[in-house]
Amino acid sequence: MKPPANSFSYLDQPIPPPEKAASLRLFQLGRAALVLAAAWFIWEAGGEIDGTTLAGLGILFLASLPALNWARHRRTWFPAFEISLLTCIPFYAIPLLSHQSEVRSYPPDVLFTSSVAIFIYLIAANTGFSLVRTPPKSPHWAVTSLIPPHAYRYVPIGLLLNTVYLYIFTFTKIIPSEFAGSIRALFFGLGTLSTFILARLWGAGLLRKEQVWFLVINLAIQIIFLFSHLYLISGISLVALALIAYTTSQRRVPWVFLLIFTPVVALLHLGKAEMRRLYWQEKRPAPTLTTLPAYFNEWVSYSLKTSREREEGVSQQSTIFERASLIQMLCLCVEQVPRFNPYLFGESYIDIPAQVIPRFLWPNKPSSLMANVRLGLYFGLIDPLDPFKVSIAFGMIAESYVNFGLFGVGLFGFLFGNAFKRISLLAQSAPQFSALGILMILLTAWSFQAELVLATWLTSLFQASVVCIGLPLAYRHFFSR
Repeated sequence: MKPPANSFSYLDQPIPPPEKAASLRLFQLGRAALVLAAAWFIWEAGGEIDGTTLAGLGILFLASLPALNWARHRRTWFPAFEISLLTCIPFYAIPLLSHQSEVRSYPPDVLFTSSVAIFIYLIAANTGFSLVRTPPKSPHWAVTSLIPPHAYRYVPIGLLLNTVYLYIFTFTKIIPSEFAGSIRALFFGLGTLSTFILARLWGAGLLRKEQVWFLVINLAIQIIFLFSHLYLISGISLVALALIAYTTSQRRVPWVFLLIFTPVVALLHLGKAEMRRLYWQEKRPAPTLTTLPAYFNEWVSYSLKTSREREEGVSQQSTIFERASLIQMLCLCVEQVPRFNPYLFGESYIDIPAQVIPRFLWPNKPSSLMANVRLGLYFGLIDPLDPFKVSIAFGMIAESYVNFGLFGVGLFGFLFGNAFKRISLLAQSAPQFSALGILMILLTAWSFQAELVLATWLTSLFQASVVCIGLPLAYRHFFSR
């Protein structure tokens, strides 16, 4: 699977502005989608626009604006920041616009304050992003390619190794538990880089037909393995990463794939609850490689059954957009803090500095999940006797509110946008395989992880950076002279 030599050299050259016509089409497409989405939700509301609908429309507009400007002005940086704001649409705007039951259960004053918090975050993030115009000069080590040209041919092997790792992780027990986290970080980092690079080359039209099939088949296998764990988000994140790389390359959208993949995921989501009950609560044996077809056939049958029950008004199973909602967690935080519980004043952030210390040097190092546990215990959402049994998705906006109120939300948004713009400008002219170029790939992959708290987000990003940036830097320093 050796790619042509000039395909990878394309990635180590400064990215030229995309074609004006392609950028204009992408901008017009995004603008049309924004208008149609707003019109749809207004029509669904019977033309009555209340405060909740207005808040949802405002979030929809503010979250879309950076991505539309990125396409319209033919930006050449990776849209990590723009994508991170787009995640506010399914997590916050759509639940408000569709008047979900979780949203309707809170009083108007709580909904108003929660909506204000999202507005503050989006405005502050956009402000922090726009204020950075000229970044400081990049250090030489950060813009020097870390991978020698003769090693480019091995990029597809990283994708294959991740597929093999997922097979071993899914169907065997040979990975020792004490090394599971480190091994996962290693192969996940390799898979992230390889997927992004190959999908970007595909979007630029620089992959041969057999290389495209190699990429598609490996991604399909990885998605099946990830879905078999009954966590759809893992497979969706992988697909999102490939779509981002493909689309940003030449401003092309793979419509055929989206029209196939989206309904499949939506269908599987309907049967996920029943499958989790059978395989998690009743502890049915996990599927083997040979029983995967029967496993997914069973899953689809439960999904179709739930779909029929929803149409008949029997089932209350939520849709995939309803399950993606984080607004109810923000409403919970606003309702409880500071009326019944005091602000945490940074307590959920205290374990972040410890995460840079390797666990073999500090065996009892606090887990990055402790921040999530603290929040769950604080609001009485998890069992204190078994706090790691259930994971509650709070999101970083709700976490910042619990710590410092609306001021914390605004400060977090401003710092978030400011940091992303600085890194984006620094990496704009850097080779793809430099430290900054690889960091932008990782930030793009992490930009849609909105459900994580800050400690978990930073820790997972740090682990991947150690593998994808730290190891090549160490190799270059000690062995390439």
